[in-house]
Amino acid sequence: MRESVTIKPLRFRYPLQHREPAAGFAARLATLNGRPMNQLLRDVYIQPFTIDRGKEPDVRKLAVLGDADAEELLRYTPKPATRDRFHVVAGETLGHRGVNRTYFRFCPHCVLEDIQAFEGPMAARPWLRLEWTIAHFRSCDEHGVLLTATTPIRRRFEPFNFSEAMGALLDNMQAMADSAPPHPAPSPFQAWLRSRLDGTPDPDNWLNKAPLYAAAEFCEALGISALHHPKVKVESLSESDWATAADEGYRIASAGEASLRELLGRLNDAQAATRGVWGPRDTYGYAYGLLQRTRDDPAYETFRDVIRRFAMETMPIPAGTDVLGHVLEKQLVHTVRTAAMASGAHDRTIRRAFERNGLGQESLNAGLRNHRVTVPAEQIERMLKQLKTSMSTPKVIKATGIPRTHLNALVIGRYLPTVTGSEGQPDAKHRFARSEIEAMLARLFKGAVEVENPTPRQMSIANTRHAAGTSLGNLFEMIFEGHLTWKGHLQGRRDYGALLLDADEVTRLVRSGPAMVNLSRTEAIAAIPGFNRFALDAFLATRHLKTAMEFNPEARRMVEVITKDSVELFRGNFITLGELRELSGGLHLKRVKLLLKGAGIQPAFDPDDAKVWIYDRHVVDLVLAEQPDFWVYDKAKALAATR
Repeated sequence: MRESVTIKPLRFRYPLQHREPAAGFAARLATLNGRPMNQLLRDVYIQPFTIDRGKEPDVRKLAVLGDADAEELLRYTPKPATRDRFHVVAGETLGHRGVNRTYFRFCPHCVLEDIQAFEGPMAARPWLRLEWTIAHFRSCDEHGVLLTATTPIRRRFEPFNFSEAMGALLDNMQAMADSAPPHPAPSPFQAWLRSRLDGTPDPDNWLNKAPLYAAAEFCEALGISALHHPKVKVESLSESDWATAADEGYRIASAGEASLRELLGRLNDAQAATRGVWGPRDTYGYAYGLLQRTRDDPAYETFRDVIRRFAMETMPIPAGTDVLGHVLEKQLVHTVRTAAMASGAHDRTIRRAFERNGLGQESLNAGLRNHRVTVPAEQIERMLKQLKTSMSTPKVIKATGIPRTHLNALVIGRYLPTVTGSEGQPDAKHRFARSEIEAMLARLFKGAVEVENPTPRQMSIANTRHAAGTSLGNLFEMIFEGHLTWKGHLQGRRDYGALLLDADEVTRLVRSGPAMVNLSRTEAIAAIPGFNRFALDAFLATRHLKTAMEFNPEARRMVEVITKDSVELFRGNFITLGELRELSGGLHLKRVKLLLKGAGIQPAFDPDDAKVWIYDRHVVDLVLAEQPDFWVYDKAKALAATR
């Protein structure tokens, strides 16, 4: 048969170049021998379409014809994969449109170097690089320029004729080289692609665990998301934009999951100032769109899993939403707005609850809108559940009979917790869980005996408070802390007004209370020699002296006091001119100031602001220790020292 003819190497041939595919090798071999490529192949019973399809038997025949290494030629020749429109080259799978079969890109500088490096017909000298046919390569790392695209003549059932296409461009090649757009080199993304094609991937790079087409497309898409608006129209992007995006996406993705999550966090932050619904597609942009389109392809699962988990952990995605093929069973993140919708409370109620409980603090401090302030759902799950059946202050008053002032005292004393954590704010609009109200009442009546006819001194809480001359806070402390030996309630009643206390017992407890620990204003002024009421106000304003509230047994109420600790600390750090006068043995104040000025000791505070002459005690003590005769006054010497 004719096809059994023995094929021998042609007389004129070039050595096979690294990563040169069969189609380019065949075109170059034919042009060197002065024959059209399709005719040369048919002369040795090779059908051109088999070279185009990378059929192994005919590629091996071509290798013999050109005296080339058949394994090398087969390795870098793309061939169709079992999956429609996919290709396999060098053991790696490239996706739909991963291999350019109707056009190719090239570097004019490389072509000019080929012309200088080889002999023979000009059109036969340039050789086709595999990278020029793979869509992910867009620049020449050797010359730092973007590749130039060209569309060769396409003949049915034949690969394009690379040498023919080059021959038509050679006259203009220098001009094309001069005008080639520059692009930063080298490209880390393209270097990684070459390592995969050459079979030398980095085992520590997690991208190498995914098929090449998935990892490469994800890097490009991730770069688009990192560098462009989420709704960018990719059709408007230039080749330079795509090349830059691929490098940026590879830089982020190759660094691992932590780097990817960092980018996703930045994209989340970029949404902080936006309005409307917050979703992953509008946040993560083109990369999310790629993973969404390919959610049935397991090759992308590694990347899908990272983005899916991050989105569910950081975004207010409602339960039941499909996130990249996974239906969210339970909402993991709430915003002020979604929490309000889930609980039935007003947005303002939820936002203030967040503020009180330190939730979403960073977002709140930044002034973000309610639909951008996020908290983990588990942190507010109990609060939202309670809010659905909670009671407002008026409803609690109506249901329990507790007067508003008493209810406020219960809240301030934290005997009745609020759903939103507003216990420390008496003017807040509180919300109460029914279970907490019932628990508080149970504690209130614990141990109370039933009374049919109370004595005149067995009184309600309101009357006991007035009879004993004490505050509600102090009275509730006695009740809830178990200080009372007797409690009662009116027969047949368990409402708040039915609780009875022994007014005489409460009065005794009030009068036997501990003496005050801290100081009144008068006592504080007396404790600091040389002080006055104006100085006290000045240093209270600067917080050098601090106030607190303390129960005064004599006044039988809470009063404002100056804390003893702050007074002692103040005296340890500062000394007044009056105290220094006492130390000097009674020198006149002007002489004391003159001696201090001569020693270089200046007031610690502006006397006009502090309303008193006051000095740093440590500085004064140091000078007195060094000069035992410091207080010996000699007017002439003192004046001379000040000069």
